[in-house]
Amino acid sequence: MHFKEIRHYLHQHPELSGEEKNTSSYLLNQLKKIENCTVHQGFSEHSLLAELNFKKPGKTILFRAELDSLPIAEKNEFSYASKAENISHKCGHDGHMTMLLFLAKKLEQEPISSGKVLLLFQSSEETGEGAQRILASKKLEEFSIDFAFSLHNVPGYKKSSIITKAGSFTPSVESVDIQLTGKTSHAGMPEKGINPALAVSEIIQYLNEIDCKKTTDKNYFLATPIQVKMGKPAYGTSAGEALISYTFRTWKHDNFITKKEALIGAINTISKKHELYIQWNWKESFQANYNAEEAFNMIKEAAKEIQLNFIEKEMPFSWGEDFGSFTQKYKGAMFGLGAGENCPELHNPDYDFPDEIAENGVNLFYSLAKKALS
Repeated sequence: MHFKEIRHYLHQHPELSGEEKNTSSYLLNQLKKIENCTVHQGFSEHSLLAELNFKKPGKTILFRAELDSLPIAEKNEFSYASKAENISHKCGHDGHMTMLLFLAKKLEQEPISSGKVLLLFQSSEETGEGAQRILASKKLEEFSIDFAFSLHNVPGYKKSSIITKAGSFTPSVESVDIQLTGKTSHAGMPEKGINPALAVSEIIQYLNEIDCKKTTDKNYFLATPIQVKMGKPAYGTSAGEALISYTFRTWKHDNFITKKEALIGAINTISKKHELYIQWNWKESFQANYNAEEAFNMIKEAAKEIQLNFIEKEMPFSWGEDFGSFTQKYKGAMFGLGAGENCPELHNPDYDFPDEIAENGVNLFYSLAKKALS
């Protein structure tokens, strides 16, 4: 099958995080057609790990792609539009996994003389849980991984441009639901209950004070309010509970941990002062992607060798990516692959992965494999 046929099939049949059973099965059948390819499965959700060994022993390099899609209704009307109601590939993971599949085919046709290539098809990237679950499974500890790489298509840049930087590439990001519980009372006698309104106000004010939006500031810490709910629409009743939801992000993971510990302490103090019971529900955690200098230089050299436009980004991208869990553990890097200056943005309902950039993405991965294993 050609790239477009496979990518368009995957686009038509998207599956949400943790539900990628059919996607995984389809890819497994494709990988079985490749000689000297051992596929590991069952170690974490629907993730697959394809292992390709070459003639001589040597170093090991890992490449990662994502399996999951998003709960977004497809607004495109082309022939391969999503067949799943309110679910579609609006981040380009259909293109990413197809590129990894074609990298396997290229390595079969043009094998490298030594070493091992691991191709990780990962579940649950969008929720921030997939990479952490794979690491927790300890499957990757069966291999001595020297480098780990991944890419993400990036709208707003010329097609097939390579966009990256050394050091922080994407931030640490985590969201939270803060549930405050007091006690309802008659609206005419609010002193008989415990209303969380003042605590909610103090918490929002506190988070606004520690919010630092300046991306070049060493204390950059973005505290974004997502939702605030309090009480019920029962006008004779003083509210007895509230929900505050925020998303936080900063460039460095150790800085994120410090900020997180401080805000938990401060908000716990506020809730205690107002005699409220507090519950924390942290979710969608993404560790910062840290691009090792050596891995960054390999990407830069590979891009120049195959004559792709290379852009060294001054500041990190602001979106979260769970490949950061791998770059916190292994030497490696992530880079952007330009999707076109007029391409709709990621997660937009009219976004679609541009097929014409795929070959250059595969070629860059192949060039990295040769550099790492030679």
